[in-house]
Amino acid sequence: MSEKNYDIIVIGAGCGGLTAAACAAKEGKKVLLLERHNTPGGFASSFIRGRFEFDVSLHQLCGFGNNAGSGEVRQIFDYLGISEKIKWAEIPEAYRLITKASDGSPIDVIMPFGVENYIEAMEKYVPGSKPSMIKLFNLAEEIVKSSEFFAEFEFKKSPSALRRVLKEHGNFIRTAPYSVNKVLDALKVPKKAQDIFTAYWLYLGVDCDRLSFIHYISMVYTYLTLGAFTPKMRSHEMSMALAGVIEDNGGEIRYNSHVSRIIFKDGQASGVILKSGEKIMCNHIIANCSPTTAYGKMMKAKDVPEGALKRTNARSFGMRGACVYLGLNRSPKDLGITEHSYFITDTANSVNQFQLMKNIDTNNAQAAVCLNIADPNCSPAGTTILCLTTLYSDNCWANINPENYFDEKDMLAARLIANFESATGITIHNSIEELEVATPVTFARYTYTPQGTVYGYYGDDWDGIIPRIMTEATDCDTKGLRFCGGWGPQLSGISSAIASGRNTAFATFDDLENEKNKEEKADEK
Repeated sequence: MSEKNYDIIVIGAGCGGLTAAACAAKEGKKVLLLERHNTPGGFASSFIRGRFEFDVSLHQLCGFGNNAGSGEVRQIFDYLGISEKIKWAEIPEAYRLITKASDGSPIDVIMPFGVENYIEAMEKYVPGSKPSMIKLFNLAEEIVKSSEFFAEFEFKKSPSALRRVLKEHGNFIRTAPYSVNKVLDALKVPKKAQDIFTAYWLYLGVDCDRLSFIHYISMVYTYLTLGAFTPKMRSHEMSMALAGVIEDNGGEIRYNSHVSRIIFKDGQASGVILKSGEKIMCNHIIANCSPTTAYGKMMKAKDVPEGALKRTNARSFGMRGACVYLGLNRSPKDLGITEHSYFITDTANSVNQFQLMKNIDTNNAQAAVCLNIADPNCSPAGTTILCLTTLYSDNCWANINPENYFDEKDMLAARLIANFESATGITIHNSIEELEVATPVTFARYTYTPQGTVYGYYGDDWDGIIPRIMTEATDCDTKGLRFCGGWGPQLSGISSAIASGRNTAFATFDDLENEKNKEEKADEK
């Protein structure tokens, strides 16, 4: 048994766990981060094949911005002192959308950063859309400001406080219960403009009939106003910078340390047991893993509160990810690749596309990213890094027989490559030097996420970002145990996981302070 006294143990060195442990170390807490692999990062990592270094999952980091304090992720990295330690590449355009069907006709558009630029581009593609798009982005600006207000507002049970909220933030309250499609229809945004505007739903993994308008509009507005960035040395550089903060501030990281059990005593978390059998005691644990994994595999049934079990079982795993990583022996210019981000779908109707993504054979959606467009030096001269990512809205890879698994991987690669070539008119298959495929099975094995989900639980209308924030306190009914990462109130994505790690760390600091105050009062008696 470890005799070292820790204030906090963090399980898992994904972005959420790294950020939580970094904040704890920065605030002078005695923190231990335990990671089952021999390197930090989880999804924020990289690997090498031949001459190419591929990022496991990061396409672009939203919420960073060019200037100090400009976005939430930038604010966290500024606080931790790592913003300038990471070499960043700026993404040049928002996205290119190519879809086979929208109101009976295909779409092929390139959308820029900057709200005004975006509105003008939309007017070019959809004449007459400008007035409704201006209304939409005015509403977006108002909602973002309201979100900042509610994050700091101390609610009081008084008529004056309620009047202020209703007067100054009425549109936030009016739109909070509604989906993206409901609000866009109410604003009379033309159908084709809706289809172009909602392309980014793929990065949130819920169709626009169920996706919270406030969640989506806040993300898109932040994305368009602050732009997007990617670490030049892949997301592994970001993970290593966070790990450096932990160690530089006296925290401890132990790799190859698989936590098999979270220990409880009298309803309070009291430590962990490693797969090796080592026991480490601590009353405050932050788990950067799914509650499903924690409650089902890492805790005894008697230690799981009934409410926590019901809440977790009510939720469904989100989109499962798969990716084809391509190292091409020709430059983007020679190939004809001109954009960083391509969204390619069969239909612009997110509800219909979501249904197509339930089955391997009907899923043709992909997000294709060419890193060289943001960072021309990311691969050897005259070569290209291209990653083709698709998502599945059901656990369809569980139906693959083990003996057919590698054939299915080959067919997945062939399918995504053919779809990219067909949609863009760009030939890549005869320029492939390196090819690697990750399926949901791959992600489940390496990141320990159930079914290979890359998006935590579905952010359905009943369980989206607003309901989760409102009920966040009830999610902490396991005393001494908190969760961070893509399974929390901020939902999925690397930016959200970083914010979740910060928020969970400071909530745990409050737990420590409350515990200290109780002990002091007990001593006084």
